[in-house]
Amino acid sequence: MYRPTLAFLAVFALSSAVFAQTTNPYNGTWTVLLEGFERAKLQGTAVVKDEVGTWHVTAGARMDPCIGREAPMVVQVPSPDELVFKVNRSQVLTGCPDFTMKFKKIDDKTMKAQLTGGRSATLTRN
Repeated sequence: MYRPTLAFLAVFALSSAVFAQTTNPYNGTWTVLLEGFERAKLQGTAVVKDEVGTWHVTAGARMDPCIGREAPMVVQVPSPDELVFKVNRSQVLTGCPDFTMKFKKIDDKTMKAQLTGGRSATLTRN
């Protein structure tokens, strides 16, 4: 009577462990290019490591105190076709807004996102 239940629990535990060890296909360091902004192109780096990472974008003129600071990010969707993550800038400096980026895979080294106001973002794998 207990054997089927124990067998089910053992299979469930093993399958959960295998699923938890699946790595994010977007792990690594990416060059960020944000275009269409008033000031100029913004450049930086995004580092993805499974469910977390960092976002660091800089600008030539530092008029925005939120730009130029490394911020933590949380990966929400690492599917074969897209990468969605939330950048938590408010954890670095009070008053800085958090935002979510949704990138579509172009090829193994390039992802693109369309932003509001005709702006765009590109991630290029290093």
